[in-house]
Amino acid sequence: MLLVSVTLSAAALAAALAGLLPAGVALAVAGLVAAARAGGLLLRAGPAAAWYRPAGAALAFCGLSTAAAGIALVAAPGARLSDVPLPAELPLIGLFFVAGTFLAALFHLPGQPATWVGRARRLLDGVGIGILLFFIAWLVVFEQAGLKGAALTAVLVASVAVGSAVVGIMRAAPMQPGAVVRGAGVLITLVAQTALVLLLDYHSPAGWLTAAGVPLVAGPLLAGRTLPATPAPAGAGPDTATPDGSFARYPLLALPLAAALVAAAYHLLVAGHFDAVSALLAIVAVLILAVREALAVADVRQYAHWLAQREARFRALVAGSADVTMMLDDALIVRWQSPAAARRLGLADADVLGRPLLHRVHPDEAPAVGAALAAGEPLVEARLGDGFGVWRETEWSVSDQRADPSVRAVVVHIRDISQRRQLEHALHQAARSDHLTGLANRTELRRQLAERTAPCVLIVLGLDGLTTVNQLRGHEIGDAVLVEAARRLRTALGPGEVAARLNGDQFAVLTAGGAVHAQMTASRLLTLLSDPYPVLGVASHLSASAGLAEHAAAGDAPTMSALSRAELALQRARQLGPAQPPQWYDEATAALLRRRLTIEQDLPGALARGEFDLLFQPVVELPAGRVAGVEARPRWRRPGLGAVEEHEFLPIADQLGLHHEFGAWLLSAAGRQLAAWGGAASTGRPLWLAVPVSPALLGHDGFVDLLAATGLPASRLVVQFSVPDPPLPDLVERLAAVRTLGARTALTGFGVQATSLSLLRRLPLDLVRVDRPTFAGADTAVVGAVVNLARQLGVEVAVDDVQQEAELRAITTAGCHLAQGSVFCPPCVPERLEAYLDTQRA
Repeated sequence: MLLVSVTLSAAALAAALAGLLPAGVALAVAGLVAAARAGGLLLRAGPAAAWYRPAGAALAFCGLSTAAAGIALVAAPGARLSDVPLPAELPLIGLFFVAGTFLAALFHLPGQPATWVGRARRLLDGVGIGILLFFIAWLVVFEQAGLKGAALTAVLVASVAVGSAVVGIMRAAPMQPGAVVRGAGVLITLVAQTALVLLLDYHSPAGWLTAAGVPLVAGPLLAGRTLPATPAPAGAGPDTATPDGSFARYPLLALPLAAALVAAAYHLLVAGHFDAVSALLAIVAVLILAVREALAVADVRQYAHWLAQREARFRALVAGSADVTMMLDDALIVRWQSPAAARRLGLADADVLGRPLLHRVHPDEAPAVGAALAAGEPLVEARLGDGFGVWRETEWSVSDQRADPSVRAVVVHIRDISQRRQLEHALHQAARSDHLTGLANRTELRRQLAERTAPCVLIVLGLDGLTTVNQLRGHEIGDAVLVEAARRLRTALGPGEVAARLNGDQFAVLTAGGAVHAQMTASRLLTLLSDPYPVLGVASHLSASAGLAEHAAAGDAPTMSALSRAELALQRARQLGPAQPPQWYDEATAALLRRRLTIEQDLPGALARGEFDLLFQPVVELPAGRVAGVEARPRWRRPGLGAVEEHEFLPIADQLGLHHEFGAWLLSAAGRQLAAWGGAASTGRPLWLAVPVSPALLGHDGFVDLLAATGLPASRLVVQFSVPDPPLPDLVERLAAVRTLGARTALTGFGVQATSLSLLRRLPLDLVRVDRPTFAGADTAVVGAVVNLARQLGVEVAVDDVQQEAELRAITTAGCHLAQGSVFCPPCVPERLEAYLDTQRA
C-alpha cells in the first residue's frame, strides 16, 4: 500500500514538472493519496494508537486541504475569498487544523510532562520560540517585503507550531530516539503546507507549486512511520529533563531570544525605528517570557519541595533501617556510612571513614571477600569486626554504581545475621540430637556410621523395665531415669566414642576398638546401667541388655546396616532374659528373629485362611500300654515357614491378643474330633482330651464359659497350662473354677520350670507332666524322686516325649503310670490315631 501511494504521488508530480499534467491536478492527486494514507493511520490499533490517531487526523487535513487547493487552482484559479485567492485560503484553513492536531499528537510522545504546570511551560516554550522566530522573520524579511494576508497568517501559525514541535521532539528524543523521525515528518509537513499557502497567495509559477508538493508527500510518510522498539541510549532516562518536563539542561529560549535581539539591533541600525507589528510582537514575547519565568519559579519551588521530601524520606529509611549502608570508592575505602552503623555495629564515622573496609573483615576471610567485591558478586558473607571487638556474622548486598554519575561508588548493604546463624546452629543441633538427653539421635548416629573410614563396633543397649516405671511412677520419673542413664553413658565414654539415644528405652555406643574392647565396654555399660536409679527421691531398679554388631570400613552388609544388626542382637539378648551377657549378631540369630517377625505379621488372620489343623498323640497307661487319653496339638501350616509348632506361635498369639480367638477354635475343633471318635479307651473308660491353654487364655474372664461351650462332658477335658512369670495373682481361683466345672488340670514342664513348692501346694492340680530333660539319661532313682514328689503333692504324673525302650523301662520301674512319646505313637492326624486306637482295642 505504501509503495503504491508513493509511486502514484511521485508519478503525478513528475508529470506536472514535465508539463504533461497541470500543477493543480498533480497537487490534487498528491493530496488525495496523502489523505488515503492518513486514513490507514486512523485505523491502526496497539500501543502506538495514541500517536497514530491525532497524527492521522493532521495528515488527513493536510492531504484534503492540498487536494482542495489543487482542484480550486484548476477549476477557479481567479476566485477570491475575503480578498485572498481561494486556492491559498483552502490550505491556510487546513494549516490551522494540521498544526492543532499535530501538537496534540506530540503530547503522546515519550517523556512528556505529567503536571499541568509542566505542560503549560512546555506550551509557552513552543509559543515563545514561535513568536521569536516570527519576530526575526518579520524584521528581516516580511516588513520590507510588505507581507500580509494569508501568507502572514500562515507564517505566524507555522512559527508557533514549529516551535512547539521542536520542544516536543527534544523531550522525546532521549526516551525514544526514533521519535526524531516522526518529528522531522511533522516539521516537513508544517513547512511544506506553509510554503504552499505562500506560493498560492503570490501566484507563483506551476513549477514552484509542483516542487512544494514533494515535501507534502515526504512529510506524511515520515510522520506516520512505524518505529521499532528501540531501547533508549545508555544514560538516557527520566533525568534528561527535570521531573516536571522542563529542560534545565537546554537553553530553549536563550538562542531564539539572542537571535531576536541581534535582529532587532540590526533593524534599528538600518531602519531607525520599529513599526507597530514589531512592537506588538516584542510585547507578546516579553509577556510569554514573564509568564514562563513565573511558572518556572513556581516549578522550581515545587521541585525543591519534592526533593526535600524525597531526601527526608531517604534519611528516615536509612536511619531506621536495620541494615548498615556503606559507600566505597574504587580502592574499597569507605567514603560514607549510614547512621545505623553506630547503632547496629558500634562503628563511629571516625573509625571507618577514609579506611579500607577489608581492614574490618576477619583476616581469614578478607582475601576471599576482596576477590568477591572485585568480581562484582551481588551477595557476600563475612565476619565483620564491630566497634566492641566482636566478630559479627554479616551478609553483604553489593551494588556497583560507579557508572552512575550521581553515585560513583560501590554501595554495600550490611546485615547482621549473627542471631540467624545461632538459630540455624541450634536447629541443626536439634535435628541431630535427642531433645531429652542431649545425646546424638538415630539420624546423627547413621551419619557418624556413614563417615567412619575405619572398622568399628556398634553397641545397642536396652533398658528393661522402663515401661513399668512409667506406668507405676509416672513419666516424670521415667524421663529422669533416661537422663541419668544418658549421664552415665557420657561419663563412661572413651576417646572417639559416640553415644546416642535411638528410641524410648534404647541407647547406642559407637566405639572404634576391636571386638574384645567392644565386649568389655558393653559388659561395663550393662553393669553401669543396671545400677539403681535414685531420681526424684525414688529408687528405680532396671536391668539392661546389649547387642553388638561390627561395621566394616569398606561398607556395610548389603542387606542390613550395622544398626539393624545390632538391634537384632539386642532383641536376642532380651529374649534370653535378664542378666545375660552382651550378644553378638550372627546369621542364625537373624534367621530366628526374621522367622519370629514373619509369624507376628502373618498370625493374625491365619484362622480365617484355614491354615491351622490339629495333631493328636495318645497318652498311654503303664505298664499295660493301654490308651487312656489323647493330647491335642495345634499346628500352623504357613507357606514359607513350614509347620509351626504350638510352642513357637502360642506365646506370640498371647502377645498379639489372639488367645481368646485361638482358644475358642482349639477347644471347638478338638471337642468335635473327640465326639467323632466317640468310643471308649482301651482301658474301658471314655477317652479324655488334654488341651494346651496359654497363660493369657487362662487369665481371660470368659475362659470357664469357653470350656462349657465345647459341648463335651467336662470330666473328659484336661486343661494343660504352664505357670506364667510372674504368676497370675488369681491363678488358684481360676484353676479351682475349672475343677468346679468338672474338668481336670495339668501342669506342664514339671521338673524343668522354676516353680516354687509353696505355689505347687496351693494349686488345685490333677496331673503334672514331666518333660524329657528331667529323665533323659538319668537313672531310675532320679525319676523315682520326681514321681514321689508329685505324689506327695497329691497329683498323678505323666512323662512326656519318651523315645526309647530303655527310657520306658526306667520310668515304669520308677512307678510312673502315664507316658507319652514316639515310642508309642508320634503326633499324627486324626485318621492315623483312629487306626492306632482300633489296633489297641483289638
